[in-house]
Amino acid sequence: MGPVTRTADLRLGALLALLVLAINVLSVSARLGFLHKAKQVKETDHWRYIQMARGAQGDAALRKEPPYCYRVAVPAAARALERLGLSENAAFYLLTSLALFGFLLLLWLHLADLGFGTPLRVTGLLLVGFTQGAVRWSLYQYWMTDAAGLFLVMLAFHLAERGRRGGLLATSVVAAFVRETYVLVYPYLFLRDLRTGRGPLRAAARTAVIAAIPFAILVTLRLVVEASASTTFWADIVDNLGFRGRQLLDNQPYVLSLGSFGALVPLALLFPGRLPGLVRRHFDRAFFVLSVYLSLSISNNTERPLAYALPVVVPAALLGLRSFLAETQLTALAVLAVTVALQVVFWRGQLWAEAGMSIYQPVNWTTVATLAGAWVLAQWLVLRARRAAAKAVAG
Repeated sequence: MGPVTRTADLRLGALLALLVLAINVLSVSARLGFLHKAKQVKETDHWRYIQMARGAQGDAALRKEPPYCYRVAVPAAARALERLGLSENAAFYLLTSLALFGFLLLLWLHLADLGFGTPLRVTGLLLVGFTQGAVRWSLYQYWMTDAAGLFLVMLAFHLAERGRRGGLLATSVVAAFVRETYVLVYPYLFLRDLRTGRGPLRAAARTAVIAAIPFAILVTLRLVVEASASTTFWADIVDNLGFRGRQLLDNQPYVLSLGSFGALVPLALLFPGRLPGLVRRHFDRAFFVLSVYLSLSISNNTERPLAYALPVVVPAALLGLRSFLAETQLTALAVLAVTVALQVVFWRGQLWAEAGMSIYQPVNWTTVATLAGAWVLAQWLVLRARRAAAKAVAG
C-alpha cells in the first residue's frame, strides 16, 4: 500500500469513526440532551470518578472507594483540563470521546493488519458502532474509565500485531494508572509469543519485561492511595457469581451472548464446525476472550466488561462473514448492508437510560428472533451453495 493510499485509508477510517461517534452522540443527546448532567444517569459508579477529579473538595467516602480510587489517570486528566478552562462535565466528555475515537480508528487499522478488505472493515466498524457496551454506554455514563481502558487494550493488540514492543511497554505503563482490566493483555502477549514460535521461557521473559513496571505501579497505587474499607476479593466473587446464578434461567444466557454483542455472535458462529480449528490456531485470542468472561466473576455489569473482548470478537465475526460471502457468492454489498441492519435492530432494542440496566439487561425477544432467524437463513444459503457446487462438479 503506497503512502497516498495509506493516507486515504486512514482518512476513511477516521471519518467512519467520527460517523459512529456522531450517531451515538445523537442517540444519547436525543434522550438526555448534549453534555447531560451526572444526576440524569440512572447508575452510580461515575460519582466516584467525579469526586476523585474534585480532589480534596470531593466527597471522601466516594473518592476513596476501591477499586475506583486506584484508577487515577482519567480523573487527574479531567482535573487538568478543568484548570485549562473546561467545565467538569466537558472535561470528562472530551476524554471519553477522544478515547472512543482512538479505539475505533485503531480497530480499523488492526483489521487491515489481519488481512480484511475495506468493505469488511467498514462493516466491522459499523457493527462495533452499534454495540452498546462499547460506544453508546460510554457516552451515556461518560465520566467512567472504560473508554480509556478499551482504547488502551485495542492499542495493545495493534502494537503487538506490528511488533512495536517499545510502544507496548509505554502503553502498559499508562494503562496501570487507568484501569486494572488491562492485566488481561499480559496472558495474551505470553500466549501470542508461544503461538508465533517462541519457547515458554523466552515468551515468559518477554512478557515479564512488558509487565514488570505496570505491575509495580499497580501494587504501589494500592499501597499509597488512601482507600476506605471494602469487601474482600473472594466475597466479591461469591456475591457476583451468586447473582448470575440466580439469573441463570432469566437473562444471563442472553446478556452473555446476543445481549452484549448482537449480530457479532451469529456471524462468529456461521461455521461452527470450524471453531475448534480456529481456537487451536489462535489459542492466544481464544484465551483472551475467556479471560474477559472470567472477569465477570468480579463484576455484576456485563455489557461494558465484555466490550474488552471486541478486538477478538470482531475479527472472528468478519472471518465468518468473509467465508459466507466466498461460499454463497452472494452480492457483497447487499449481505454487508443486511448485516449492519441486523446490528441496528439489536442496538435499538437495548435498554440503557433506565435504572439498573448496567446490571440487568432484560431479554429482547425481537433481537433473539431476528438474529436466530438470520443465522438459520444463512445456514440454508450455505447448504444450498454447497449442493449447487457439488452438482456442478458431478455434472
